[in-house]
Amino acid sequence: MKVLLIPCGIGMGHTSRAVALAGNIIRTGGEVLFASYGSGFQMLNNYSNFEVVKLPEIKFYGSSGELNLKYTAKKSIDAPFIFLKSIYHESRIIKDFNPDVVVSDSHYSVPITCKVMGIPCVLVSNDLYPDFKEVYQNDRTMEYLENGLQRFIKDVSKLCQSIIIPDVKNSWDIPPQIRDRVNYSGPILKMNTNNMDSKAELRRRFGFDTSEKIVMVTVGGSQFGSKLLNLVCKAAPDLNCDRLILVTGPQIKLDHVESSSRIIVKKYLEDMMEWMKLSDLLVSLAGHTTCMELASLGIPSLLIPIENHPEQLKNALKMKKYGIAHVENMENLNSKNITNYINKALDDPDLKERSANTQKIFSQYNGTENASKIISECIAGNKN
Repeated sequence: MKVLLIPCGIGMGHTSRAVALAGNIIRTGGEVLFASYGSGFQMLNNYSNFEVVKLPEIKFYGSSGELNLKYTAKKSIDAPFIFLKSIYHESRIIKDFNPDVVVSDSHYSVPITCKVMGIPCVLVSNDLYPDFKEVYQNDRTMEYLENGLQRFIKDVSKLCQSIIIPDVKNSWDIPPQIRDRVNYSGPILKMNTNNMDSKAELRRRFGFDTSEKIVMVTVGGSQFGSKLLNLVCKAAPDLNCDRLILVTGPQIKLDHVESSSRIIVKKYLEDMMEWMKLSDLLVSLAGHTTCMELASLGIPSLLIPIENHPEQLKNALKMKKYGIAHVENMENLNSKNITNYINKALDDPDLKERSANTQKIFSQYNGTENASKIISECIAGNKN
């Protein structure tokens, strides 16, 4: 089985899911090749042993902590050219690699390329019906953009043999026209949470004491998390924790902060889920993969969605509804109130109890295995 994996390269969550699938495919005797761009390409090229081909860059714009979709739209006048360029590069890769199936994680030119090339395509996506109303209320321009994007995703999704939503059942709105090909796999994770070492064992292995209070801060792979990281650094002296673990991602530099016995700075962690599990609190943006990891591990969290990012807001509010997260607004953050938010969450016994209960729900799924089976069935169905 030869599988070409093409994850969206914005942030690292899409690529993390694709890496989880690749590991499972290889363990069952398959062969994989990656293609991506941006943070996704950096992650694969610098921190993995997978072969990866670079695709044309797609960019989102905004200031630290804020996504500006309007400005992104204005700056993307060459988007049709980039889109066609991507299709050209994808078709060349498919021709050279000759895969049995192409798996696209939220990279929407791929289903078109596969249709033209006669190759089955599996789409992985957690948001097939983008909704901007919560963030951009009474904004006619964004309403037009939302309607156009919804139609585009719906039409492109029809070209796929199967669509995998890496979440628990009925957790997202699905357009009626594509429901017949949608499968909820459960979270696609690099590790099976049921097989991981205990929190105490992980702390022993990584050199932490079981009595220490540990806070982990992770901001994914984009530049949008720099505000959160810098505020946590300013707040560090007043945080009621013994250890502070900062994971910056490949696009953020913390030159003014050096690792010490109390503050540990990492650019990337291959064993991220183990570090998350040994922590008492996770402070993070609200990417979907991160939310699925913390829910599956049962880790209490403080989530700060990227400002004006509709999907991250939805992710965060879902985690709040589960009772596993406190959610705060990026726009209103400062070093004083983030100190209070973190210390409050650290000492919230109800948050810990609800997180443990949520973990029981999510641990019933083996999303990586389920998604891999769907991909295999897609190949078998195409051969028949």
